[in-house]
Amino acid sequence: MRDGPLVSVITATYNRSQVLRHAIDSVRRSTLDDWEHLVVGDHCTDDTAEMVGAIGDSRISFTNLPANAGEQSAPNNEGLRQARGRYIAYLNHDDLYFPDHLAAAIARLEQTGASFVWSPLLVMLPASADDLAGDRWTCRLSGVPLTDAYDPRLFVFASAWVMTRALAERVGPWRPARETFVTSSQDWLWRAWRSGATMRVLPRVTALAIPASMRAGYSTAASPEHLYAAERLRRDAAFREIALERAALAGERDANTVRFGVSTLGAVRGWLFRPMAAAAMALGVHPHAPYFALRHGRRGNLVNAVRRRSGLDALR
Repeated sequence: MRDGPLVSVITATYNRSQVLRHAIDSVRRSTLDDWEHLVVGDHCTDDTAEMVGAIGDSRISFTNLPANAGEQSAPNNEGLRQARGRYIAYLNHDDLYFPDHLAAAIARLEQTGASFVWSPLLVMLPASADDLAGDRWTCRLSGVPLTDAYDPRLFVFASAWVMTRALAERVGPWRPARETFVTSSQDWLWRAWRSGATMRVLPRVTALAIPASMRAGYSTAASPEHLYAAERLRRDAAFREIALERAALAGERDANTVRFGVSTLGAVRGWLFRPMAAAAMALGVHPHAPYFALRHGRRGNLVNAVRRRSGLDALR
């Protein structure tokens, strides 16, 4: 008999209560209700604690770290330390679950015997308030593999992950961003893959990402994109279908820029990247590490660049 929830959802956050509330709401709307949601602040100084407390759901807890780490590895590791679930899931504070995410991912784990499952995500591209009002927004699909198995050349948002507790404990904590050329999340996936874990895709899109890395000035308190997406997800049963249609059209347009020779630079980058990534993997190095080392220099600079672009540095 279990003495904890079926799944523990972990969310790292920092001073973004107006966005975080939408992420929490998306968990609460899950078709599976046997969960705990561990929200861990990276020494938040805003009203995050009050916002979480006001929700009044005993399945949700908030812990605030005593010192600011400047990125998500420390809060995620604290969440994992507290987790009581048989399964572990993550949800970035700026992303949203579709209601079937947890149920579908856990069913996939149990059907396949895998220790890790992820779903492809819809990634909402930056849109202004006027764009949203005029229904001029679009998405891209992310995390779609060539087969049903994980490939470390693929970027998979942490909000898509669901894994067994045993795998989380075997791979161990997230490494701080300052120790990696890639993000801490992709470093963790690389280590899981290298450990021989069985990692399978859920062939259904069950999460929506609105990432900071794509948005200049992300640190502002208000986010019309999150408000819009959360409202559409709550009230419009066709929202996922609409977003998928737009992502399919946008993805084919992107592919055709290469096929038709419009994006010569993109094609050249692809040809250069493939042998570099293959060589890195053969040497036991994450396939993206050489590219980011060349582009950003020393370890940790990728995350530093994201923080500068998004304006998060100004909040610390």
